[in-house]
Amino acid sequence: MVKRFYCDYCDASYPYSVEARKKHSQGHYHQKLKKLHYDRFQTAKEKLEHELQKEKCRNFHSGRQCHYGESCIYSHLTEVDIEHLKMNVLMEEDQIRLAKLPTLQMKGAEPNTEEWTVRMNSKDMETGLQPSELIEEYKSKYKLPSCLKENSNIPQSMIPSSIESLMTCSFQDWG
Repeated sequence: MVKRFYCDYCDASYPYSVEARKKHSQGHYHQKLKKLHYDRFQTAKEKLEHELQKEKCRNFHSGRQCHYGESCIYSHLTEVDIEHLKMNVLMEEDQIRLAKLPTLQMKGAEPNTEEWTVRMNSKDMETGLQPSELIEEYKSKYKLPSCLKENSNIPQSMIPSSIESLMTCSFQDWG
């Protein structure tokens, strides 16, 4: 019995040999199906970039039928389709941004303990900002999310520092 090679892209099998496999994988039909398979996993941004690089298909845009379909090297998207794709790109970017940690979603720069201690010791004292105001600002920025408060097995690195530990800490350079 001869071993057979099965191609997932083409849903076909053939007797296994190096020559037969090479001939199959270099064939037009296999490469077309492989490209169509991977195109399904492109993000909207990648699709938009590819479509903007292509010229418009003369047959498709003049109202005639394009015989190549999805494998056409020219763009079949109309202006409305391109605008819709741009909206999808914006929506994907928003979803990626919202998927980040809650501390990264805050407006402005991320709070930093070194900045806090510098502000505590120098400039803000001269401008009239009281230490209690700085402590309240720190508490408002560093809150443990409610989903983590319920979990009793939180790693120590996830628990926000206490005000007392920040006041007594000494910063060292690493590296």
